Amino acid sequence: MLNKLIQFSLAQRALIIGMAIVVIVLGVRQAQELPVDVLPDLTKPTVTILTESPGLSPEEAETRVTIPMEQGLMGVNGLNRLRTISDVGLSVTFVEFDWGTDIYEARQFVQERLGAIKLPEGVTPYMTPATSLMGNIMLVALLDPSEEISPQELRTQADWVVGRRLQSIAGIAEVLPMGGGIRQIQIQPDPERMLALGVTYDELRTAAGNSVRNTTGGYIEGDSQEIMVRNLSMTTDLNRIAMTTVRHEKSRPLRIKDVARVVWDTEPMRGDAGAEGHPAVILSITKAPGYDTLDLTRQLEEALEDLRGTVPEGVELHVAYRQADYINLSLNNLKDALIHGGIMVALVLFLFLLNFRITLITLTAIPLSLAISVLVFWLFDLGINSMTLGGFAVAIGMVVDDAIVDVENVFRRLKENPGKPRLPIIAAASSEIRSSILYATVLIILVFVPLLSLSGVEGRLFAPIAYATIISMAASFLVSLTVIPVLSSYLLRPKPDKVHRDGFLLVMVKGAFESILLRPALAQPFVVMALAAILVAAGAVVYPEMGKNFLPTFREPTAVIATTASPGTSLKKINQISHTAMALIKEIPEVKNVSYRAGRAENGDHIVPVSTVEFEVEFHDHMDRPKSEVLKDLSDAMKSIPGTFSAMSSPLGDRIGHMLSGVSAKIAIKITGPDLEVLRKLGDDVTEIARSIEGLEEARPEAQSAIPQLRIEPDPSRLPVYGTTPGKVNDELASLIGGEILTEVYDGERTYDLVLRLPEEWRSSPKKLGDLYLDTQSGIQVPLRDIANIRQANGPNNIMRENTLRRFVVSINPTSPNLVELVDELKERVARELKLPAGYDIRYEGDYLAQEQATDRIMQTSIILFVVVAFLLFSYFRSANFTFQVLIDVPIALSGGVLLTKLDLDNVSIATLVGFIAIAGISARNSIMMISHYLHLMKHEGEGFTKAMVVRGTLERLVPVLMTAISAGIALLPLTMDLGFLPFVESGDPSVAPGKEILNPVALVIVGGLVTSTLFGLLVTPAVFWTFGKKSSEKALRAEAPAAG
Repeated sequence: MLNKLIQFSLAQRALIIGMAIVVIVLGVRQAQELPVDVLPDLTKPTVTILTESPGLSPEEAETRVTIPMEQGLMGVNGLNRLRTISDVGLSVTFVEFDWGTDIYEARQFVQERLGAIKLPEGVTPYMTPATSLMGNIMLVALLDPSEEISPQELRTQADWVVGRRLQSIAGIAEVLPMGGGIRQIQIQPDPERMLALGVTYDELRTAAGNSVRNTTGGYIEGDSQEIMVRNLSMTTDLNRIAMTTVRHEKSRPLRIKDVARVVWDTEPMRGDAGAEGHPAVILSITKAPGYDTLDLTRQLEEALEDLRGTVPEGVELHVAYRQADYINLSLNNLKDALIHGGIMVALVLFLFLLNFRITLITLTAIPLSLAISVLVFWLFDLGINSMTLGGFAVAIGMVVDDAIVDVENVFRRLKENPGKPRLPIIAAASSEIRSSILYATVLIILVFVPLLSLSGVEGRLFAPIAYATIISMAASFLVSLTVIPVLSSYLLRPKPDKVHRDGFLLVMVKGAFESILLRPALAQPFVVMALAAILVAAGAVVYPEMGKNFLPTFREPTAVIATTASPGTSLKKINQISHTAMALIKEIPEVKNVSYRAGRAENGDHIVPVSTVEFEVEFHDHMDRPKSEVLKDLSDAMKSIPGTFSAMSSPLGDRIGHMLSGVSAKIAIKITGPDLEVLRKLGDDVTEIARSIEGLEEARPEAQSAIPQLRIEPDPSRLPVYGTTPGKVNDELASLIGGEILTEVYDGERTYDLVLRLPEEWRSSPKKLGDLYLDTQSGIQVPLRDIANIRQANGPNNIMRENTLRRFVVSINPTSPNLVELVDELKERVARELKLPAGYDIRYEGDYLAQEQATDRIMQTSIILFVVVAFLLFSYFRSANFTFQVLIDVPIALSGGVLLTKLDLDNVSIATLVGFIAIAGISARNSIMMISHYLHLMKHEGEGFTKAMVVRGTLERLVPVLMTAISAGIALLPLTMDLGFLPFVESGDPSVAPGKEILNPVALVIVGGLVTSTLFGLLVTPAVFWTFGKKSSEKALRAEAPAAG
């Protein structure tokens, strides 16, 4: 079939050239239209349910709302993990499904279950929009540097102007404002005036509820038209509301203003925000799955520019975080790496060949293979991201391999057969190496299969590398059998009367290789094998000594600092701490912007206590100092704030950690058990042990602890005296202290709650609460202290649960890259120093567990694949000996990758394992080519099994082997080293460059492996073949092995 494809291409040359041009044009066009993102879609199918339960403490929310929700949802189809948070008046449920589950199908499953769950009256679960944790693409801050405009007015602008405009953009799933406080009209009763005038709270409620209301009074029928009657009393005028009559007594109206104040105030706040040293409102903008982040960012920025002309004078709109900055940096770095790699490949090929036409034909494989790959991505609805471009960068040096082998063989055969018909010679030359190219390409494709078997975040992250490499390698094979022979027929015309010799460089390389390396290797084959064995042993010794990690650190232009104060710290105090921290951070010259969010947003599902604050720090594009020094200054600044603990991370790192374990950290130590106090004690003990280990100093216990409570407990023995009940007293207190929404007022499109709530001086004083008079059924107004006990106590600020068990988490972002060793030491010390009570358990999750599972999965799949490849090679060579010879190239290559990784990074991550997978296939390619050529010479060109045949075959394959190896290696140099010494390359360390950081370990392994596999392969393969290959060669030739052609 392959022969027919070659012959068809040569018979229809114009058609092939035309199709190639069309493919390139379409590929360029589609490359500009494919959706672009920073990383592959890492959205784990998760349904989030918010259940507001006003008046319930965390314990009550757990018992009455959370546990019934758990019981109703635990059996849902495809459930992977169920997490819940019980907070003050709120329960949040996270229903996580298996990877690959359709999110909208999952939402349907959950919706079906919600209908059968029995919850307290008036409590209704709300399913939040389908978003991605990785979809938080922008943070926008509204602030007034003069602070003349109140935070409440800023919040009104955010809710009704800015937020609505941004939400109207297609692809924006949610715009969540935080800070400033939501404005509401509060009727604040004066209990002493009410007592003096004999006004009850029910009377005040009724009057307030009737103070603002519009109704429709039907229609008036005229002669020719009808007129709608509207009864209007809606107003936001506080004086008009205050003039509403509560009751009429002795011909004198008693108005609201006589017993209460009517004021603009804010609803109870559980969080706040600031930016640039000023109070602010932060809008968190989240995109829907499947939308292009760069396109959405462009639309958002256009909308913000328009909005700057509509907000009140003095209000500024600052972008506090923009995910597109990292995307642009990453994509530009990778595009540069692709371009620079391609240029260097072209230069190397030309230096080797010293023939412009052959170089041009060979390089055609790069744009054609990439164009075909882009079209395949478009057909299968795949997007472009840093990992996809990384796959292309890995493949760019390999896609020319097939073309190099094909063109080199065609040109050599044309030189050997001057004056003969050219098309049959080209067809025969291409057919001659088609099998070896096919098997070598299939081998490379197969070794990337383990990446497709990975699950979870690591599978989503690295699968695009496999897709890009597999598709581009398959495309390059197709190009080598179609376009390359056709271009060769047009451009390669060696003159019959001219002696064609190798260029000066090739003559030197071949001469030096033969005399210095090849002939000594054939004379002393066991010495060569011993040297190879020493290399493999060195790699085996070095590998266990390196640190182990899950992923390299993302080098974003933004840092996240999570700061925790002591539990029970007020929002006012945490705001003061936050402004102090902002001032310290701004003193660092490399900091461009800083903003913070303390506590939680009103409608958000990111539930943290008020005592927790998160800072977003954006750096200048160009810094005079290394970023590590800047981060150290940041850390020192935060450590100087007394009574707080801070941990530093990056936005993407946080979100990946959250995706893995439900905790925004690389390491999540989860302790489960029934008693909250015991869980907290165990968590504190684990934290202390962790902080004593170098590298785990930033261990942080979950902000889940006892906080001060004021407990008001109605006395059941005294309530009957006044004809009231505990429920009536509790409802009245909940209404007066927490606020009761009486009705809704609106002004144009804007709506505000009208709320009955005690003034702050009554709410904030236990003594005044004791003096508060309550209505009773007996008609007597009685002080609260006479019918209830008021005392100070402690209670949980929130309660976390996972898979129906109470949970406490210690989260850690290690300051050392050796994550696995650190956690292993922590596990050993915890097991030795901490005795877990019966019914309690401890688990280590996050990057640690993901690294362990991914490594096991890769190893298991690789073993299966190794067996498959062995059978494939045996079917090609019909010899176990030759199969073994090819496979021994793999450990030689792996050792080179290990040694270079040890020298440069001294750390092994999943990215490093991806490099091992890639080099395993690339290294075997050379031996396949060489052994196949030996057999071809013996079968078709009359050579016997002699040393001269081995020398000839090795030298004839030397150029394509060197060119393919050097092309593959040099294409990856922009990902492995600083090439700033070159005139067309900007200086920069690729291990810390955005976009390159996760591909740097992959490239290092491949480059190191290429060096050792090429150097030793060119010696070990002929030496082993000459020493042990005679009988196997005869057997392969008798069996008509495909390798012999």
